[in-house]
Amino acid sequence: DSPRLAASPGGGREPPLVRRASRDLSHQSLPSREGGGRRSSADSPAGCVEWLRSLAWWEAQLGSLLWWAVLVQLVGGLLFAVSCYAGLPGGSASLPAPAGWHAQLWCYVPCFAGSVCFVFASAVFVAEASVEPRSLGASIARLNLAGSALFLLASAGYFLAEPPSSPLPAQARFPASEGLVRLPFAVGSACFLVSALLALAELLVVDAERTPER
Repeated sequence: DSPRLAASPGGGREPPLVRRASRDLSHQSLPSREGGGRRSSADSPAGCVEWLRSLAWWEAQLGSLLWWAVLVQLVGGLLFAVSCYAGLPGGSASLPAPAGWHAQLWCYVPCFAGSVCFVFASAVFVAEASVEPRSLGASIARLNLAGSALFLLASAGYFLAEPPSSPLPAQARFPASEGLVRLPFAVGSACFLVSALLALAELLVVDAERTPER
C-alpha cells in the first residue's frame, strides 16, 4: 500500500498503534475501590505501566504517512540540537571542519536540514487535520507549518548573510541578517509558542470532557 493517513473512529486520524492501544485499553478493567464497579486499568499505577508497555513505540508503520512525519520530525529535532550546540560559545570551533567553515557546517547546515524536516512533518499534520478545517487542531497545525516555513527561510538566510558563503558586501550583511535571519526566526518562534499554548488548551479541554464526574 502507498503511505496513508490512518483514520480514527471519531472522524479524525491517528496512527494505527494509538488506535490499537486505545482499543486494547478499552477492553481492560479492574475492580473499582468504590462499590465493586469497574474502572479502566489505566487508573492504577500497574495498569498504566502495562498500557505503556503495550504501545509499540518503535514498531515500523511504513504504510502510515503520520508515522513517517513523526520520524522525520524526530530527525529534524536532533539536527536542531546539533545546531544549538554549535551555536554555543566555542561549540562549532570544537568540531572538525575546514578553516572558517565551522559555523556553516555545524550550525547553519543542520539548522536548514532540520527546518526542511519540520516543514515536511508540519505539512503532513496539516493534511491530517484538514478533515476538520475549522477545528482548533487544524489551526494549530497551520501555525506549526507557518513557523516551520519561517525557520526554513531564516536558515536559508544564514548562507546569504553570514561569511564565508555570503556574496554580499560587508556593509550589507548586518541588514540582511536582521531581515532574513533574525526576523523570520522571531516570528516563527512566536508561531510555535502560540500553537503550543493552543495545543495545551485543547488537551486540557479534551481531558476535562473525558474525565467522569465524581
